[in-house]
Amino acid sequence: MITAFGGVQIDNRDTDPPRFRECDLADVERRTAAALAELRPRLLVGAAASGADLVVLAAARAEGLDVRVVLPFDVDTFRRTSVENRGPLWCARYDELIASLKPCELEILGEVEDDEVYHRTNTRLLARAAQLRRTPAEEVVALVLRPIVSHRASVTDDLVDKARVAGLPVVEVPTLG
Repeated sequence: MITAFGGVQIDNRDTDPPRFRECDLADVERRTAAALAELRPRLLVGAAASGADLVVLAAARAEGLDVRVVLPFDVDTFRRTSVENRGPLWCARYDELIASLKPCELEILGEVEDDEVYHRTNTRLLARAAQLRRTPAEEVVALVLRPIVSHRASVTDDLVDKARVAGLPVVEVPTLG
């Protein structure tokens, strides 16, 4: 099984309503580890944004699972656009993860930075997960970390919608305690 993953970023101080609070991080980490233990994927495929992505990647690494980090643009640009605004803790987690990756574990898509880049990246991420199957019968499952109730459409909601349209099972881990 291949697991394509994504989810919401950790909240800023002004995120209202909350989507993934720092105070819920330990609970989300436990729920994510449990979901991965149940799924037992051969490979996880996703980005490395602050919050959900880095939580999934840390849990995967702790279990010795193979990962493929797929970024829309180079490592530094992605850090600037999807990590830095959440603070030094998340920058440190990102930097540590990137430094630990083997060349075959990192893909840069070469996307253009615009308003639709993350929606295009979702499409490409799901396609890449399907391409990495060893056989056509190998299952691809989407693992998504997000609040149970969403008050506004997000890139994570787009990933869920695209996975469902593709007929993929979606496993959700709630990000609010």
